[in-house]
Amino acid sequence: MLHARRLLNAVLRTPLFTALATPHDIDGYLRMLDRTWSARHVRARLVAIRRETDDAVSLWLLPNENWRGFRAGQFVQLSVWVGGIRHTRCYSISSAPEDGLPLRLTLEVQPIGRVSSAWLRQAREGDVVELSPALGDFVLPEPAPARLLFVSGGSGITPLLSMSRHLNATGYAGRLAWVHYARRAVILGDELRELARRQPGLQLDVRLTEPARSEGAPAPRLSGERLDALVPDWEGHEAFACGPASLLGSVASVWHERAAGGRLHVERFDAGADASPSRSTPWSTETPYRLVFARSGREARGHGRASLLAQAEAAGLQPRHGCRIGICHRCRCVKRAGVVRNELTGVLDDEPDKAIQLCITTPCSDVILEL
Repeated sequence: MLHARRLLNAVLRTPLFTALATPHDIDGYLRMLDRTWSARHVRARLVAIRRETDDAVSLWLLPNENWRGFRAGQFVQLSVWVGGIRHTRCYSISSAPEDGLPLRLTLEVQPIGRVSSAWLRQAREGDVVELSPALGDFVLPEPAPARLLFVSGGSGITPLLSMSRHLNATGYAGRLAWVHYARRAVILGDELRELARRQPGLQLDVRLTEPARSEGAPAPRLSGERLDALVPDWEGHEAFACGPASLLGSVASVWHERAAGGRLHVERFDAGADASPSRSTPWSTETPYRLVFARSGREARGHGRASLLAQAEAAGLQPRHGCRIGICHRCRCVKRAGVVRNELTGVLDDEPDKAIQLCITTPCSDVILEL
């Protein structure tokens, strides 16, 4: 069935059928027959929803015939409609290729997230969403190295769990050391413990940060000494790290100190500028700024609480974008003037006529953009 529909889709994409469908798109007709049918795009039916923790949910998605598979560790762009507006976010696939279909995405729920909160509240089994092809190069080498080290925090566990499931399914006989940090509950924690039980070579070290704080102890932090205690020869392991910026900053420091950076692969998952700036920010996020969109001739009243991408959209513009978390670089735009902050790195930039990524950048002064 899938093969037959792929052949049919190839025919439907030809100029003849495109012309016959004008002024409409051929997909509009196909949706009348099957809401997941598309000549070009990956559409997927939501077949199951499960809450994993108080702030994490898993979705099982059955994609159409345009889906071409994925490698463990990759992510997809999930597009949904909320209030008549299309929103796209990136989420790692938490299942493994060997698990087959449906795919599993595991989302950390953000209290004010348009997708992870607003859409999830209305999502029901049977709903249809749109997916990108699998993206990203945060994947294991082939063949998998004999010694691996994973470091994760929060929902950064998801791509590494996909890798671990893949290793287990393919009979990996090497050594895997895994350090994971969570606030209270570990997302997919039961599954993680079951993998550790089934894989003799998996050495797992889980650290909860909030219980430590409530007991008056400092929150556990990644350090070279902690890694030495877990696996003394960790510098010789191929390492993969995924989590919030604070954890990845510690990872970068430790690897720099030990000169092991060449064997380190990093994936950022945090929303960057979508999150509130830290309390140590030296300027007020409430200060109003003037945002000038030079090419469109528009102006707006801005602030430091949201990304320039979000504020441009709120002003009625439609900047080109993709992932919204600093990965795809589709939202690059020239800043003619002004001071901005990269929310992933914390770096301030006052250089004129410089390209910035709108999705991870917030204003710290009046800003002029080539939009």
